[in-house]
Amino acid sequence: MSQVIRAPDPNNGTPGFAVHYAEAAALPAFFAKPEHLLGLAGFGAEPPPALPPDCPYLTVPLPAISGAPVFEIWTAAEPVRPVELGSVRGACNDAIAFGVTTLDERDGLEAAAERAYLDIFDFLDRTGHPAPIRFWNYPVAITADDHGMERYRRFNIGRHRAFSARLQQNLPPAATGVGGHGGSSVIYFLAAREPALPVENPRQVSAYAYPPLYGPRSPSFSRASIFTLNGRSCLFVSGTASIVGHETRHIGDLAGQIAETAENLRAVIGQAEKRAATPLRGEWALKIYLHDPAAAPLIAPVLDAIFGSESQRLYLHGDICRRELLVEIEAFRQF
Repeated sequence: MSQVIRAPDPNNGTPGFAVHYAEAAALPAFFAKPEHLLGLAGFGAEPPPALPPDCPYLTVPLPAISGAPVFEIWTAAEPVRPVELGSVRGACNDAIAFGVTTLDERDGLEAAAERAYLDIFDFLDRTGHPAPIRFWNYPVAITADDHGMERYRRFNIGRHRAFSARLQQNLPPAATGVGGHGGSSVIYFLAAREPALPVENPRQVSAYAYPPLYGPRSPSFSRASIFTLNGRSCLFVSGTASIVGHETRHIGDLAGQIAETAENLRAVIGQAEKRAATPLRGEWALKIYLHDPAAAPLIAPVLDAIFGSESQRLYLHGDICRRELLVEIEAFRQF
């Protein structure tokens, strides 16, 4: 297993924003320029002591497989200002907005998801960034039963209600949905003034068009999306797993699932390269979600072949949104 973490550089040479995966020892270099911090997510980590007071922070209930606390740090090339509205805390500049929220499940996950997304849309209206371009959804116990229905299906109902009421674009943005262990369910997101261009995978049925077999409401996300800013484009690839059409493949076969996931990644990246208005040339940042942490070494050679050995990687222990899925991979090709 190879976990590559870049040397800290809040601007990273990009025209808009960048992501960095770092352990605690690297955080002071980012905190030295708080005006460039969009926000942080800590995987299995509480807020670090030196966190700037205005910086949005979220504890995600998925531990890093390395065992050490790991942080996902979003930075902006231009200075940002803090914004807090309802349950959402975030930061933005004229180009980009980032926000975090923790779900209040006192009335159940379905209601909590709807309320959280409605708060997010209020935040987007307030900041002048009406177009969400990427979501990360981490409900705890994602495949557990909740009064006769799987929790992920209840989450999808609540999300769908909010999207139906407030989403101002025809198709939903890229997203990930992975289950955490303990703690609270959380969401974080990026948004902009103009929407990203949705991209689908020719090997898969669009998630938002799944048949009723997968619940009363389909998952609301696109397989990938291309976002363009200042004449340059980046690519968000949603959480991708061993699904062909709409069916899980290679049940109980980890090697088979890894290979099928790799084919899906290649397919959707190929579609994106055909549709991008400008070449996609930046480095890759990957998050790898594993049902069994011991599987990590089997994945590294596959990632090397697709993304190069120097791609940033963050290996996380989480539950995939179908019980039979063993691995899920998301990717971001930076500017």
